[in-house]
Amino acid sequence: AISSAGGISFDELDDHFMLRKLPGTFAAGEMLDWEAPTGGYLLQASFATGAAAGKGALKWLNL
Repeated sequence: AISSAGGISFDELDDHFMLRKLPGTFAAGEMLDWEAPTGGYLLQASFATGAAAGKGALKWLNL
C-alpha cells in the first residue's frame, strides 16, 4: 500500500510538528504530505507522528 499524497508539507512544520505559520497548531499522521510504500506500517507512522506532535504540544505549553 502507498500512503496518501498531499497534505501539509514537512517544510511547513518545526521539529515538533507545529505549523510555523500557526503557532499552537500541530499536525500528524494523514495530515502530513508523505508518499511512501508503508505497507502495514501506515498506522505505526501515524501513531509515531501523533506521539511526537503530542510531546511538541506539551513542550510548547511548558508542561
